[in-house]
Amino acid sequence: GKFPAHAAGNTPFDLQNDLPYFTEADVAGGKLWAETVPADGYEAKQLMFNGVPVAGMTDVYVAIQAVVPRPEFVEEDLVFVTLAGGGNDCPTLWAIVLTSARGATASAPFGTCSEAILNPRLTESALVAFDMAPVAEGQPWMTYTADGATLWETELPGPP
Repeated sequence: GKFPAHAAGNTPFDLQNDLPYFTEADVAGGKLWAETVPADGYEAKQLMFNGVPVAGMTDVYVAIQAVVPRPEFVEEDLVFVTLAGGGNDCPTLWAIVLTSARGATASAPFGTCSEAILNPRLTESALVAFDMAPVAEGQPWMTYTADGATLWETELPGPP
């Protein structure tokens, strides 16, 4: 659904998404890693949390991109991951994985097929918001707002 106050409050933070692809990270609740598994004629990297596959993050090629401590929630992290395998038309989608002592929950894959998360910021209600540029002609700019692994997307009339 639409998130009405997606732009309310802008406290920028560093997503460090220029780091090399991570295959493992120490996160709230334990360890997250991308484990190589044989898939249908190719190698996949599925996401594992403390030895358990993360639902929705199997049969894909996952890379861990950034770990963001969840604002105002102790012992919860938001982990930004990329999912490759969309082919040349859409090489990269993203997902956010919420980790804690209770386990790991992944958002549905999202994105404009862009490899860049732009203008990451915290909103007044302690949600994480960011923008993505269009890749295909006629595609809109998008703002995404995340509350844990729950995500809202809003089309923008133009560049933010």
